[in-house]
Amino acid sequence: MFIKNSLFVIFIFFLSVSNAKELSYVELPSGEETEIRIFPAKGDVLVIGFACDNGKSKHEEATAQSLADDGIEVWMPDMLGTYMLPKSRSSYAEIPSEDLTHVIYEAISTKKDVYLVASGPDTQLLLRAAAQWKKSYADYQDLKGGILLFPRLNDGAPEPGVEPKYVEPVGTTSIPLMVLEGGRTPNRWGVNHLTQKLGASGSSVVSKIVPGIRGYFFKRADPNRTEDVVTSQLSGLIKVSLFYLQELKK
Repeated sequence: MFIKNSLFVIFIFFLSVSNAKELSYVELPSGEETEIRIFPAKGDVLVIGFACDNGKSKHEEATAQSLADDGIEVWMPDMLGTYMLPKSRSSYAEIPSEDLTHVIYEAISTKKDVYLVASGPDTQLLLRAAAQWKKSYADYQDLKGGILLFPRLNDGAPEPGVEPKYVEPVGTTSIPLMVLEGGRTPNRWGVNHLTQKLGASGSSVVSKIVPGIRGYFFKRADPNRTEDVVTSQLSGLIKVSLFYLQELKK
């Protein structure tokens, strides 16, 4: 009995190890080396999540593992940590576009269908990377789409009665985009306007409001019950978004 139990424990141990994240270090054109957390999977879809969190992403990692368990590989390059930059809006401009596209190049080299996903202000990196990829790697496989979770893309504080201004990457992409916004945030009222601007260079864009949640819902210290539920089902939300993007691509 002891031997059987021991073998069972060993089996579970190796099963958990096989599903665990891997760390990969990629040299970038700038000369820096970035750490990429990889959640490997055998399917033909790969999602790059621009986490930019210096490794502090408990819910994102749980979501990545859940996606990997369902056959969707996830890469999480920590671009802020690479350059030792603080997590602030001003830091994003210091990340070279060619370094972002090099990460995409490595992902494309797997021959999988590559999608991008980012949240909050990180979404400007997603848009910049997608636009630069089209310019620099026009002869390579195109990106399949991007998922923008509660994007924060305004250039400065909004002013009543004045049309919103957005950061430079808005309206520069041609890949299909999915925008998800919380139903309990003022930003929901600007989603239609943002959607129109995102499509200025040819992107097909679809937006959805997720009821009962605020922006940054899976990063909050005081989540309500609905936000807890949606956080636990974040991988499902991403899978549904991938389905919409695949339909837009047809």
